[in-house]
Amino acid sequence: MRTPQSELRKDRLAAAVIRTSGVSVIVVVLAIVVSIAAQALPLFRPATVGPVVEIADAEPIAIGTTRPSGTVWWLESSGRLATARGDRVLRSDPISAGAVVLAADTGADGALSMLTADRRLMVRRVSVVSGRAGVDSEPGFRIDELATVPAAELPVDAIGCTAAADPYGDLAAAVWNPEEVRLWLWRSGLRRGDAVRLATGSVAQVAVSDSLALIAVVDADGGVFLYRVPDLEPVGVETDLESVTDVSFLAGGRSLAVAGDDGAVAVLIETPRAEVINRRTAPLELDSVVVEPGARAIVPDTEALAAWARRTDVDVRRVDPVWRTVHRFAPRTGAPTALVSAPRGRTFAVGDSTGRVALYNATSGRILVDREWSTAPVTALALAWRGDRTAAAAGGRLLQRSVDARHPEISLRTLFFPVWYEGYAEPRSIWQTSGGADDYQPKFGLMPLLVGTVKATLYAMLISVPLALLAALYVSQLAPDWLQSIVKPAVEMMAAVPTVVVGFLAALWLAPRLELWLFPVLAAAAAVLPAIFVALGVWRLLPHGFRRRAPEGAELAALVACLVVVCGGAFVAAGWLEARLFGGGFPQALFDLFGIQYEQRNGLVIGIALGFAVIPVIFTIAEDACSSVPSSQVLAARALGASRWQAAVRLVAPAAAPGMAAAVMLGLGRALGETMIVLMAAGNTPILDLSAFNGMRTMSAAIAFEMPEAAVGGSLFRVLFFAGFLLFVLCLVFTTVAELVGRRLRKRYVRL
Repeated sequence: MRTPQSELRKDRLAAAVIRTSGVSVIVVVLAIVVSIAAQALPLFRPATVGPVVEIADAEPIAIGTTRPSGTVWWLESSGRLATARGDRVLRSDPISAGAVVLAADTGADGALSMLTADRRLMVRRVSVVSGRAGVDSEPGFRIDELATVPAAELPVDAIGCTAAADPYGDLAAAVWNPEEVRLWLWRSGLRRGDAVRLATGSVAQVAVSDSLALIAVVDADGGVFLYRVPDLEPVGVETDLESVTDVSFLAGGRSLAVAGDDGAVAVLIETPRAEVINRRTAPLELDSVVVEPGARAIVPDTEALAAWARRTDVDVRRVDPVWRTVHRFAPRTGAPTALVSAPRGRTFAVGDSTGRVALYNATSGRILVDREWSTAPVTALALAWRGDRTAAAAGGRLLQRSVDARHPEISLRTLFFPVWYEGYAEPRSIWQTSGGADDYQPKFGLMPLLVGTVKATLYAMLISVPLALLAALYVSQLAPDWLQSIVKPAVEMMAAVPTVVVGFLAALWLAPRLELWLFPVLAAAAAVLPAIFVALGVWRLLPHGFRRRAPEGAELAALVACLVVVCGGAFVAAGWLEARLFGGGFPQALFDLFGIQYEQRNGLVIGIALGFAVIPVIFTIAEDACSSVPSSQVLAARALGASRWQAAVRLVAPAAAPGMAAAVMLGLGRALGETMIVLMAAGNTPILDLSAFNGMRTMSAAIAFEMPEAAVGGSLFRVLFFAGFLLFVLCLVFTTVAELVGRRLRKRYVRL
């Protein structure tokens, strides 16, 4: 019998629609992956610079940029101040009537310090207001007077000056000659401060941090010395640079860029230290330091030391920090002649005697760009507030270059490997993207998020996989029909429960009760497996005739009754034992004895809540796989004398293993991508710890929590997209593996 042509056309049309739909789904998925990757790709784009543009034919002694427009201004030795936009000079005016400048320096927050020929110290701030200067119609700049120190108060034969201002109106200025440094402070808006004489001898260079808390002094022998302001107490410095010629504090004042006359460039940061007293009877090993019993030592305040500080037999006390070299870059071909730091961020620029200018980033520890600007030595540098422009003075000319380095602190190394951040005694992987100050150093380590994702998934799978697979095997092969009609729809209905409800209950109901009953719950959980083996063993020891006469499901009822009795007894006994041994506080005993901090929202809570959400996925697929095993094989096994348990465990489970593996893979992908449960009940603490007693932050939770506050196109915005790309790839890999296993399973069933 021939098939009508109309039916054949319908079949071809249906096949084309199905084929087109499948291809469309693949295309859409790939488009999503590509769009997410496109948002993250600029993170790894190398920095580029534009062509050199000559602004003016002048030899400035100081260069600066206004905030936030980035307009370049410069000061000439004649005392004239000029500003430009692009390659056009806007205006040129004298900074002060009849003032000839001998030395000048640009400091933090736009502070311009000048040492004039009549031996005065003048501190000014240059700004551009709407492109207009006062009531003049010409665009230009405004000069704000910050401070003036008369010649009588300055050191004799002063050769240099510097100043820094902070956002709160405080000001610090320093003037030096080869034998001494004098420091002036203006606090709380006062127009004059007290001069402090810092005698060092052989002073060559001085820098003041923008926090006004530290002053750095370089002597003629190339040594670097730090002093705390205003008490001028010395601060420890450890550097392996042989001869330093220039220094500059980076934004925030907790990092110091140094350049040596041999072309070396390095970054020093403030690292905390602590005094340790070992009251143990055994030696205490802390990295490379061994503290003998009863002895004390000064050691870096590392994470390992923080763990020991929780012990009662080790005393830890914070002491003054030390500045240590954390990055040392390859030596330059020419001697560094100019060093300047960016107004914000941790980028700084170095110019050398060969006319090259290089941009460095202290967080990522890499050279962003290194280009030739001129054949003459670079004498002065300035970086724009937004980091998109660099100005340099070389060969009697003022030059400018655009810079495209939008994410200088991001690289694969900073995302996935430890980074030595300010205020830490060792490299760490940290996720902490915002702080309470403009000069905060963001930390974009993805490893805490990856570990948090793995941790949440691991504990969820440990709870859900055994329960779901055993339940699927029992319901499909052993449970009576009336129980199947109840259990299977009930478990499948669990998938309809909104995850936000699960997260809400886990955070506000489960977490407090688990903290209150932690020890009894752990004791009851530990008693489950032995109770199952004991109950099944006792059931097998019962007479065969009794077991045959027992109704279907009797073994389950006996097992459940045994579990209830054993777990209830363990729960009650553990509560009594906890009150006797730990004074009723097992979480506090964990901290006192082992230094383990118990947090209310932790891995156990996430394991239970996320496991509840994953169980329906695994159970449904695994039950279908077990039910798909041909009943003829099961009946043949029963005819050969196998019991229902033996047939289920030794025949059905191996035959359904590929389907069960696919179910576990899909459940794993479901747990990896879960957001609301971990967002509400995980504590949102991005830490590198697999302990079940503290919280975590997953990649999905970080995206949901921080994306609304991320500036479009900023570093955080693109790092979150990169985290989403990684999460998408992980889920795609597990889903693909599940599909391949399922396809293999289907082929095997066809053969059967």
